[in-house]
Amino acid sequence: MTSERKMLQRDPAFRCLQNLRGLVEKENVSAGIIAEVDKVMDLLMARNDFCEQQTTRPSQDLQQLMKSTLQHDWQKAHDQGQLVRIPNTMMMSGNLEVQFYRTLASLGNVKRVLELGLFTGCSALAFAESLPEDGKVISCEIDPYIANLARSFLDKATSGKKVEILNAPAEESMERLAQKKQQFDLIFLDADKPCYVRHYKMIFELGLLAPKGTILVDNALFFGDPYTKERFMGEMGDGVTQFNEVVKDDDTVHKVLLPIRDGIMIIRRKEDVD
Repeated sequence: MTSERKMLQRDPAFRCLQNLRGLVEKENVSAGIIAEVDKVMDLLMARNDFCEQQTTRPSQDLQQLMKSTLQHDWQKAHDQGQLVRIPNTMMMSGNLEVQFYRTLASLGNVKRVLELGLFTGCSALAFAESLPEDGKVISCEIDPYIANLARSFLDKATSGKKVEILNAPAEESMERLAQKKQQFDLIFLDADKPCYVRHYKMIFELGLLAPKGTILVDNALFFGDPYTKERFMGEMGDGVTQFNEVVKDDDTVHKVLLPIRDGIMIIRRKEDVD
């Protein structure tokens, strides 16, 4: 099953349909009603698959990185004490999302990208592939094991040389970059969800976003928590919910939230859009 299908199955509407499917069976309702419930679920999957099929396929390098991530022995690394917890591979961007990022990175004059939250390097490599030869992605990753693993994956990719990994807490790396007066045309926010608000504010406080720059935010819908208030994802969902409220109330920026995968928000300074 693709990561996109797995993500869809955790969507609150799909979860409700699955619950409804169980209820109608128990209530002994007509076969026609059961068939219609099944049809709705199938249509959601079909739309998901159709979008995938219509989207440009990942490069050989991206395919290999995705495959390596899925096949990696995370359990062994955890058992050996190299990881505090076993990561969910759904943290890796799917191809639909990756190609969307590539498209945005190819627009305008994007040369420098800051990524907060690396995981195994899928989104970092996607950005790098759409940057010019002198372009650069600086990616922040707090976990040493994952940072080293991502480096090993990226070193096998042609555009991986454009990616620099900072193995430190994101806030620490952001402060160091600001001290060096570095700015970025595109900033990708995808680190710990409870830190979203702080990282968002730091971007502007530290002057990290270049003139006419863009902020991309992953998981802005976070399995429905921001709009259902179900707290399906607990503290992490609360962090994304709070972040959405902060951005909504920020009159200095133009924002659009797209229902791609788990939600992608695009944020730009208001004067760059109006």
